[in-house]
Amino acid sequence: MLSRIAARVPSRVIGGVQKRNMAGKMGVKKNFHVEEWNGKREITEKTFEFGPDNVPWLIGTCAAFPLFVYYWTKSEMEERKEFKGRLL
Repeated sequence: MLSRIAARVPSRVIGGVQKRNMAGKMGVKKNFHVEEWNGKREITEKTFEFGPDNVPWLIGTCAAFPLFVYYWTKSEMEERKEFKGRLL
């Protein structure tokens, strides 16, 4: 029954948004490198394998590097005269 109703309703009411070609008819050339990067970005979760070889890299990226940046920034702020006497 719904298919009969949908067949009678004009497509402009059902779709709501007009279908468009993004850059298909505008003469835009695709950049090969951008398209290649986009394809690799989309399949990253499929190519990543979690294992014992990745654990040190993940710990360094997610924990050690941010902590290093925090302590380095804090030490620089403590050395500057404008920040002396302020609570950090």
